[in-house]
Amino acid sequence: MPNRPFLGLPSKKLVMSLGFIAFLLSTSPLMAQDPICKNGLRDLKGSFDVLQGRGGIWAYLEQTPGLRDSSMLGLQVDGKLQRLIVVLETMCKDGKTPTMESFNGIQSLIGDARVLFNLNTDKTTSEEILTKVKAIIKSSDDLLASLGQ
Repeated sequence: MPNRPFLGLPSKKLVMSLGFIAFLLSTSPLMAQDPICKNGLRDLKGSFDVLQGRGGIWAYLEQTPGLRDSSMLGLQVDGKLQRLIVVLETMCKDGKTPTMESFNGIQSLIGDARVLFNLNTDKTTSEEILTKVKAIIKSSDDLLASLGQ
């Protein structure tokens, strides 16, 4: 019988083996994409849902005096942001690892769109708002192109 003062405790060898296996599993490629594909994607969808819960950029432009005629640009922004999220989601489902740069780009664009809702339309001109909307569209197009879309 081995000389173990605490018979109910596992041996050091067993604990070390389990620790080593846990380390290997935590550094696998599948775990490397986990932050973006699991948590990151959930965060992007949540931020986008907040934006859409308020009607999206389309509704913002529809409700802003002097910008109703340009509300189709808002539909473009809403659609492109949704498409970027779907592209990222598809990459994750296909086992491809999205880059942190693409994730941050999408996150930034959604943030820019959400900032539009906080603009005081009394102090911000229609031209300034349209410039911001067009910049989001351009950046979305560039990001979609970099993702092969």
